[in-house]
Amino acid sequence: MTSTSNPLVRDLNYFVLSAANPAAIHLLSEIQSKSSPPTLHSGEETIGYRISIPSHNSRQDEVCYKWRVGAGPSPAIAKMGDIFVPEILLCPQDTSQTPSSKTVRAYIKHIHAVLFLHPQSGALVLRSRSNKPIIYEQGDIHDQDVEICGGPDSKVKSCVLRRRKNYLQFGPYRFLLEFTVSHQDRGRFSKTIDRSLHHRHHKLFSFIPSTDIETLWNVWLHRKVPNSSSLQTGVHIYTGQPVAVKTLHNKIRGRRYMIDQIKLASRYRDKADNGILGILDVWCEHWTSPPCLLKPSSAVIQCRTTYFSMPLAEQNFLHKRWRKLDTNTHLKYLYQTLCGLAELHGQGVVHGNIQPGSLLIYEQRAYISLCMQRPDAYDTSICAAPEVWLDKYRELDETKLDIWALAISWLFTCLRPPADLMITRHSYKHLQTTLKSRRDKGRVPEPLFELLQEMLAWDPCNRPSAIEALNHKAWLPVLPRIARKAKGSRTRRLIQALEQREQRAKEL
Repeated sequence: MTSTSNPLVRDLNYFVLSAANPAAIHLLSEIQSKSSPPTLHSGEETIGYRISIPSHNSRQDEVCYKWRVGAGPSPAIAKMGDIFVPEILLCPQDTSQTPSSKTVRAYIKHIHAVLFLHPQSGALVLRSRSNKPIIYEQGDIHDQDVEICGGPDSKVKSCVLRRRKNYLQFGPYRFLLEFTVSHQDRGRFSKTIDRSLHHRHHKLFSFIPSTDIETLWNVWLHRKVPNSSSLQTGVHIYTGQPVAVKTLHNKIRGRRYMIDQIKLASRYRDKADNGILGILDVWCEHWTSPPCLLKPSSAVIQCRTTYFSMPLAEQNFLHKRWRKLDTNTHLKYLYQTLCGLAELHGQGVVHGNIQPGSLLIYEQRAYISLCMQRPDAYDTSICAAPEVWLDKYRELDETKLDIWALAISWLFTCLRPPADLMITRHSYKHLQTTLKSRRDKGRVPEPLFELLQEMLAWDPCNRPSAIEALNHKAWLPVLPRIARKAKGSRTRRLIQALEQREQRAKEL
């Protein structure tokens, strides 16, 4: 790790990788006597690498928080010109092969692994670069030892070091990686890491493990999301990815709906081009996956809670600083959520609970997150279309309810309507007046204003379908760019298929 630093400001201690058995003590002692790495220190009872990071006050360039671990180049490799020595060296550097170095290299390769700070969560991750396994003691989801291996058939190629004291085995060599950030340095340490992370919610993470960590399935839990009773932030223990964990309460009533929603969201785990945010994993209080919920109904009686994890979005449509966005980026986000709704409706599925908080921004894309539990009744909300309150016995077109709710949720990006407002003739007229005012002030482009007028039509029959809304001229400024990125994507193919289906229906 290289950086430009101010010599008057001391670096911050981060962790120590020390020998934890006689074989490792002998190995590091031999390395110290022959190679003397500057970060390798020894005392009466310990020997290990002391790793520090530059203070945020001393940082003048982009620092790469990455430390290679390995045996370094063998004499044969060095003769070929590869003389790179890893920051954490685990083999003496001899000019010729020796019995000692040969023994070490049987277990530890040139660059055997990499320790790095995850760029979004700030977790310290150990990633294998070799097909020789590293054992992380008590590292898996059941606190059992986990084998980290970089081979093509390996199930676990990396793991977050989530304990204050982490024991690692490289063949017969056992090491202890212990975090050493002092209590008085924690503030400076957090500010330093904050500056390097690329995630808005990095303040929800704990960069240094506590003594009483909590793991829920494959997630190292950190903090509760503000203003939410059932959502927590965490870090995936194998990848370091920041995730959100949602708690669902199992009920016989609504069980079928919840099962269908979980199965639907699971299909979008690795699909980023269709506007729906998928879930990563789902499990239950019995630490089984699939959860009891997906088993025969008798199992649900004994299981009260289901959990699922999903990527942790940076922001939602309530929080995004829309005034700082250019118009085309704003339009792109709206368009992407409409694509998500078209995807749902194309499968004969309605969302049923679209709100600005369910429209999420993740990695510069906008998504709809699904509602896993159907509300028992409509809340008094501006997102509820007027026909909901006109006649409770009237059969409602739920796709048109979704269209209304999506358009209202978009409005939160340019104005702040009262969330608990019931739409009546009077409040509807006021909403239209406010929207026209935003258009006149240049806050809403004319084509988008026209589309919003259609999507917010009082009569649901006058509202467009999701596909019709996608074909509106409001998207012309951003469609070429989106089309280039989404060429051949499932969403574009879906739109084309639905357009053909609607055309055939009109002909009939």
